Amino acid sequence: MMHRVLRLVLVFAFFAIFVGAAAAAPVQQQAQYATPVAVVNTSFLNVRTGPGAQYTILITVVGGTTLQVMGISADGSWLQVSTPAGLGWVNVQFTLPRGNFEFVPVVSAPPVVESAPRPEFSGSTGSDDSSADAGFASGRLWGASILDSHTIRLTPAQNGLRVGDANASDGAIYRVLDATFADGIAWVKLEFNPQLAGWVEQSKVLFRPYGCGFTIVRVTRDVTLQRGPDGSGTDGVGLANNHEAYLLDRVGELYKLELQSGAVGWIDGTAIAVRDENTVAKPPCTSSAQVSGSDDGRSEGGFISPPVVSGPYVVVNTGYLNIRSGAGAQYSSVATVPGGTRLPVVGVAPDGVWYQVHGDFGLGWLNIEYALFRGDGRSLPIIRDTAGETAKPIGTFRYTLTVYAAPNLTLGVVGTLPGPGELTVLGRTEDSLWIQVATSIGNGWVQRDLVTIVGNTAAIPVVH
Repeated sequence: MMHRVLRLVLVFAFFAIFVGAAAAAPVQQQAQYATPVAVVNTSFLNVRTGPGAQYTILITVVGGTTLQVMGISADGSWLQVSTPAGLGWVNVQFTLPRGNFEFVPVVSAPPVVESAPRPEFSGSTGSDDSSADAGFASGRLWGASILDSHTIRLTPAQNGLRVGDANASDGAIYRVLDATFADGIAWVKLEFNPQLAGWVEQSKVLFRPYGCGFTIVRVTRDVTLQRGPDGSGTDGVGLANNHEAYLLDRVGELYKLELQSGAVGWIDGTAIAVRDENTVAKPPCTSSAQVSGSDDGRSEGGFISPPVVSGPYVVVNTGYLNIRSGAGAQYSSVATVPGGTRLPVVGVAPDGVWYQVHGDFGLGWLNIEYALFRGDGRSLPIIRDTAGETAKPIGTFRYTLTVYAAPNLTLGVVGTLPGPGELTVLGRTEDSLWIQVATSIGNGWVQRDLVTIVGNTAAIPVVH
């Protein structure tokens, strides 16, 4: 009898060990093969067809974008990543690598394909090398002119609602508010006037420099940048006839230019002509345009040059970030800064979540969840007076949200918004089951139980 009991105990023990090992195995396998990612840590980042600035741009992504890493260059300075436009390469200097890179394969560089230069997107400058980042900080800003007359749409889609028409003209430069890649098409959002902004296909625009105190030149024939007498410059980068660039320097008959991509190089002076600024209408020259946005980085753009920083500071780690008048999302926005902006930290709220920062806008507060802290914060004071100007009630959401045309699931859809994000609340139904909101794709209705209301709910009017 004793032997039989012992055999049963051994059988149950073996079974428990076998089941436990079988359950643990998938966990180990999942951890081992988790794909590492790179988080874009600059306002806009050029994804290129190869590991170097000499390769053409495949797509441009906004700050905060997470890209799956598929390979790495031999020197470790470029990452091969997966994008909606296919595999491309980014400079690791402008990303935050996340995950285990031990099993990432080294990928050989593809051959450089010679092709005519094409317009490249940048809300300021699409960065993939240090010269591009310097151009952004210097205030050398870029807008866009319309090449081909076509429809302006409310959303970045070929069937998006028409909000106007863009007429081809090289006499007007418009502010670039946003960019995205949808349905196999690159789109940019332009501000045509204070009352009209909308999406157009990137292939229908030409990116052009604002000027803002710099001399702008237009090339009169296809040229290739070369290394110059000061040792700077990138060999082999092309600039097509009639495209424009910033003039940075001159030595004899050689002229130093900065392109929209951030590339810098020298060309012969016989291939350029100075742009007549009296023939071009463009946005005001300012490095601190304040525009609407959200704490999760989804906004309509803007350009803010980062100040020189010493001591503790934060780096904005999302596409665009609202700086608020108080330590909380319920307070009004005093400015919106792009990803990669550095701001000095002057204090922290008692909750340790909101940090008071300083910039061109004066003092303001940001949520540290959307920024990276740098420096020694042990001497930072705790600021207890964190109140600011209360903003209109807003609704925050964490997951993809459907916006309806009316407070009813069957009366049409305006579109969907990726989460997380926030919305300005305009009104509510009498039973408070639906709220009316203002969004980047237009006004509409969302279900109340899918959002969290921040602010004075008593101020939300009933809309019939």
